Amino acid sequence: METDSKKVLCVGLCCLDIVMVCESYPKEDSDQRCLSHQWQRGGNASNNATIFAEFEVPCEILGTMSTDIGGQFMKNDFSLHNISCENCHFYDDFESPTSVVWINSQNGSRTIVHSNKDMPEITFEDFKVLNLENYSWIHFECRPNYENIKTIIEHIRTWNSNEANNQIRISIEIEKPKTESLEMLGLGDVVFISKDFAVACGYSDMTSAVEVLCHELRPGGVLICAWGDNGACAKTYDGPVHISKAYQPSQIVYTLGAGDTFVAATIISLMKGEKLCDAIHIGCKVAGTKCSMHDTQGLADLCPYLL
Repeated sequence: METDSKKVLCVGLCCLDIVMVCESYPKEDSDQRCLSHQWQRGGNASNNATIFAEFEVPCEILGTMSTDIGGQFMKNDFSLHNISCENCHFYDDFESPTSVVWINSQNGSRTIVHSNKDMPEITFEDFKVLNLENYSWIHFECRPNYENIKTIIEHIRTWNSNEANNQIRISIEIEKPKTESLEMLGLGDVVFISKDFAVACGYSDMTSAVEVLCHELRPGGVLICAWGDNGACAKTYDGPVHISKAYQPSQIVYTLGAGDTFVAATIISLMKGEKLCDAIHIGCKVAGTKCSMHDTQGLADLCPYLL
């Protein structure tokens, strides 16, 4: 993909994933060997950054990490993927957030058990040292530090108001089923919501969710909702609902990171100027392709239309 020198900034969780591929889902109180295991980076924002890098979009991660062995592993892995983490805040006295992920080799499902021993979240003090001229798009994973995120976005909006020719687009992903996140809907230019969040808000399907929740958007905003194997839909503040079917690969290897892939691929499509209906279709297709792979290496070769 041809881009200028400006980067996409992903703001959110950096997590160490310990992935266990199992012959089947483990039974309670059982003792069994896994088929394989590996360490890898996790966290929505971290995974988003990996997809941007895979499709040759210059990107940077802004998160908090530990100086422990998990943090050093993640720092090295960011470097291997050509993802800048130079502005991340490293802590000596906190452990890396860690997830143990069980992959059922029979159907590719993933079950995640997460641990976070109060790793601090990104603060406005961490953010304000950045030179915003370096970025064209800033994507936020909605974390519990709502007030910090709101302050950071206000800071970006103020910068945009003084830079007529250098506008930064803002996107937000709301994944966790916490209704207090509703206040975040009006902050982004593009807002992604998960099935879990929509259900927590009382909606049983993606279409009704976007039709109602789009009224919480800022004027000109876009709301996008992915609903697993039902695909995804999107709506602008005052436009029609667009629906895309899910893309089903011939074989599902595992689904870990599929949602993060959808978000990043859709953003890349919008950056390229694709229509909203086409952007979510591409997002579904790239996410489905990812489900046929063990990781994201080589995903761009399978989806060259996004380069």
